[in-house]
Amino acid sequence: MKLSSLSLAVVLSITGVHSVMAADTQNQQNLQQMLADKIESKGLFNFYQDRKTGETYLLLKESQLNKPILYTAHTIDGLADIWQFRGLKRDEKLLEFRRYFDRIDIIAKSSRFVFDESSPLRHAREANLSEPVLASLKIESEQEGQLLVNADELFLSESLHRVSQWPDANAQEDKKQFKLGPLDIAKSRIVKNRGYDNNVDVVVEYVFNNDNPWGVGSKALTDPRVASLKIQHSFFELPETKFEPRLDDARVGYFPHQLDNKTSADWAPYEDVIVRWNLEKKDPSATLSEPVVPITWWIENTTPYEWRDTIKQGVLTWNKAFERIGFKNAIQVKVQPDDANWDAGDINYNVLRWMSSPKPMTNGYGDAVSNPFTGEILGADLILEYRFMRNTWAEQQMYSQGGGNSSQEEANALSMQQSYFNCSSGHQLQLGQLLAQSIATEDMTQETVLEEGLRMLVMHEIGHTLGLSHNMKASTLWDEREIHNKSVTQGVLTGSIMEYAPINLAPIGVEQGDYFQTELGPYDYWAIEYGYSIGLKDKSAELDRLEHILSRSGEKELAFGNDADDMRYSGTHIDPMSMTGDMSSNPVAYAVERMALINQKLGELKKTALVKGESYQQLLTSVNALYGDYKKQAVVISRQIGGVNVERSFVGDNTAAPYTPVTVEKQLQAMNALTQYVFSEQVLTSLDPLYAYMQHQRRGWDGQGKNEDPKAHQMVLKLQTSVLNHLLHNNVLQRISDTELYGNDYDLHRYMNDLTSAIFTDSEVLKSTSRNLQIEYVQRLIKIAGIGADSNYPHLAKSTALHQLRSIADRSSPWGANEVTKAHKAYVDLLIEKAIEA
Repeated sequence: MKLSSLSLAVVLSITGVHSVMAADTQNQQNLQQMLADKIESKGLFNFYQDRKTGETYLLLKESQLNKPILYTAHTIDGLADIWQFRGLKRDEKLLEFRRYFDRIDIIAKSSRFVFDESSPLRHAREANLSEPVLASLKIESEQEGQLLVNADELFLSESLHRVSQWPDANAQEDKKQFKLGPLDIAKSRIVKNRGYDNNVDVVVEYVFNNDNPWGVGSKALTDPRVASLKIQHSFFELPETKFEPRLDDARVGYFPHQLDNKTSADWAPYEDVIVRWNLEKKDPSATLSEPVVPITWWIENTTPYEWRDTIKQGVLTWNKAFERIGFKNAIQVKVQPDDANWDAGDINYNVLRWMSSPKPMTNGYGDAVSNPFTGEILGADLILEYRFMRNTWAEQQMYSQGGGNSSQEEANALSMQQSYFNCSSGHQLQLGQLLAQSIATEDMTQETVLEEGLRMLVMHEIGHTLGLSHNMKASTLWDEREIHNKSVTQGVLTGSIMEYAPINLAPIGVEQGDYFQTELGPYDYWAIEYGYSIGLKDKSAELDRLEHILSRSGEKELAFGNDADDMRYSGTHIDPMSMTGDMSSNPVAYAVERMALINQKLGELKKTALVKGESYQQLLTSVNALYGDYKKQAVVISRQIGGVNVERSFVGDNTAAPYTPVTVEKQLQAMNALTQYVFSEQVLTSLDPLYAYMQHQRRGWDGQGKNEDPKAHQMVLKLQTSVLNHLLHNNVLQRISDTELYGNDYDLHRYMNDLTSAIFTDSEVLKSTSRNLQIEYVQRLIKIAGIGADSNYPHLAKSTALHQLRSIADRSSPWGANEVTKAHKAYVDLLIEKAIEA
């Protein structure tokens, strides 16, 4: 029997329906079977973990596909040997889940580029933009818009984020430095997942094997062949709120999300937005109102009881700035109960966390997670280390005898390892704590120093979590006399708590003022006003209002320069007033007084640091602290040479040019200070009586293979080379020549003549430290001049260096010079002669 066309169509239709229904039923059964008896964790994504094997699955909704998801990675428990510590932010990026046939692709998205939706160019927004597939996961089962994938494939690999160390192409391999081996997927495991309506956290322990490790690592590593890191992967659904982004501005320092308008013809087509919390008044009509949602901080239950009040006070100090712009109790502080059922790592809680690590790598670190499109902060954490509160000296310092890194170099090394978003302010503050303990005057109360320092640290790190970047130029608020007067400073030592300021120790014969900053500076109030004051609905009026605030940037107390400007590293950046570890508007005078104080205290250490019945460790640690600060102050002074004062105000804000070379008077002041306190024969002679007592406390075989004799000449030369590294840097010598064309009266020839005269004196009996310095200087001049080898220095520097070499060779030994001095002169002449004749 034949079926009509209509009948055939009906049969095929019914058959198809049954086929679809059967497939759906089968899929449903498969999904139910796969999820049966698994541990369920519901949230933004649902997770299902097998009770026997630990295998984990992730359940996505189709509605979550093709939408941006914010991803971050943090270290939960790290390893100091590779510069990883609890709370360290490792990664932040946008992801997008997309379906590709029977797979789910995870795409790394860009939020940087903005297109006007009315411009035809919007159709080309993806041109030449790499948004790669980070991972592609097979769909194991699906049902009614739900897609199941294997989470182990994603999290037990490095698809989302590279956990292992990145190779440093510029660094030479150090066989003493510990390195991770290959990732061992079999040993790695998902140890925890936390699901919430708008976010989810996945904690993974990554295990690395290295059967033949180069370095044995620290005592925190129980077996150097196997190392583990716990990393938290977090996913955030971007909120749909009425939050109004606020544009970033070069005159004030907020962390920005950079947005480039690719359809704009402006000279600077930037639409960068600042990072800040969403604060709205409960009563918009009130002059002073509580916020709809306050910024609530929790003091973690690991925090020592004796410091909880100080920490709370430090956090709440920021409310003073918010009150000025109409917010009452904008920030609140609570204490996490011991029986709390929530984890301190949960982004839904802003937690002041405390730890006491085997080998601490940070003393304080504040971090926030924010929406890359708007800048709205979604959550924050602050990490504190108990090391900050007590004299826990780094191991390499304990055994250094002056040969290892100075304490200041340790802090700078951390700064270099970390990204701009991270902070080593706690290290700077701890150096101050150690310095205070080493000096220990009669009127100095160590608990007062600790309390002031902790409060400053907490305020600084909370400032970061409010969106504020560093301000390394804020130390210029007071002059070198006012800074020590408590009636003037009243807890405000710098223009901003976001500065890296040293402990403020009174010079010889001056009454002690504030040790650390315990109140907000004028810049902090101004920055909060720009970032958090209530905006106007009219866009044009709002732009005028914000511009009126920013137009004050030229005022002295609002000086600003962040990490992108500071001169902590030799040859980097140009403004000597944007510097770490400096203080006052006359940093050279302040540094000279500090160095004189340190020389005096070094002379007293045998009386104050040698205790009957104890080892010599206190003296050794005190020497390291004092020496490190002395060297830091010398570096601060050196930055004036060839410096250029930078003004960030916009056209019309004031009359100053953006770039003004440091005056010849200030450069000569710096050169004279360096001549006396760094290059003279008397430099650090206060250490001479101490070398024989600089013995570390023996602890088992920890010092095996290390020569423990004090490195006297190395200490002095390290001080001097830390200054020469900047004074003879090719960038500095080039800048001295360049600035001669727009206002610098301290020309290159005169400067190099002065430097040579400071290093080469007419002493009849030349001290060994001076002979050491002179040889170092001559060798550097030979390299600069490019004699016998190529030089990357500018031409003008090469000719000046050659002139200095010839003038040194033409000098005759002073009448009455001893045999050692004559032998040294002959060697220097030989170095120059061989170089020129080569």
